[in-house]
Amino acid sequence: MRRAWAGLQGLFAVYKAPGVHWMMVRDAVETRLLRDLNALQRPPPRKEVRFLPTSTEGKDGDELTMTVASVPVLANHPLVSGPAFTRLKVGAGHRLDIKSSGVFVLGLGHGNKLLHDLYNAHLSRTYTVRGLFGKATDDFSDEGKLIEKTTFDHITREKLERILSVIQGSHHKALLQPHPPLSTLHLRHYSPPPKRPEPESNEPLGFLKGPAGPRTWSVKRSMGSDHQQPLWRVALLSLTLAGILLWCVLRPETEVDQLLQAAMKGDAAEREPQSPLSEQKRP
Repeated sequence: MRRAWAGLQGLFAVYKAPGVHWMMVRDAVETRLLRDLNALQRPPPRKEVRFLPTSTEGKDGDELTMTVASVPVLANHPLVSGPAFTRLKVGAGHRLDIKSSGVFVLGLGHGNKLLHDLYNAHLSRTYTVRGLFGKATDDFSDEGKLIEKTTFDHITREKLERILSVIQGSHHKALLQPHPPLSTLHLRHYSPPPKRPEPESNEPLGFLKGPAGPRTWSVKRSMGSDHQQPLWRVALLSLTLAGILLWCVLRPETEVDQLLQAAMKGDAAEREPQSPLSEQKRP
């Protein structure tokens, strides 16, 4: 079993059907490999020596004696330890779209490192595109909503091949063209915002000229200019706070309020300074 697991190294290709996500294909391959690995015959469980009590017939009847026995360890039993393999390191190469089909390369073990080499090799790929003339959908697929329909009698094979040759030539030219140097790229320099001069005098700031004035402040900026809140959320918060304040003012007085009021009066009486007349009247 361990030899079979160690031999799962390298790259292999599978077929991906259209309409299936590449992650489902990868998970299905991993599940089947784990099922086949766990179905292999396991090595026999190791045994340990134990002293087991046994009863033997003696002169005075049955006597209890200890005998040496070799029993298997239950910790290695499949019903106790579970499956031997629960996860495999399966990597995906070139990921295909959910609507596309074709060869899907997967890597196992050390083959995951080869996926980077396969990607950097830039191997040639062949794509087969299927389409339908005269119809257009909202998501450019055959399952999308039809938004436009027209005739296609004017399309000929010669015109189609001419357009395809122009597209292929432009792509080939873009591949052979060297990348522009960094010196020709437009660089953008960002500077920190200018600091506002602080007032030198100690006079209070004017409310109307400040950033909190009614001409510049709005409800949308009540939570900050970077986090603009809708009007209904600010109104709901204001009504909730107003309702809490009205309830605190109009609710009937309870025993807890009386106890708090008495405690506050006692603290105030203790903190009041004693007048000199009251000190002279004391004996």
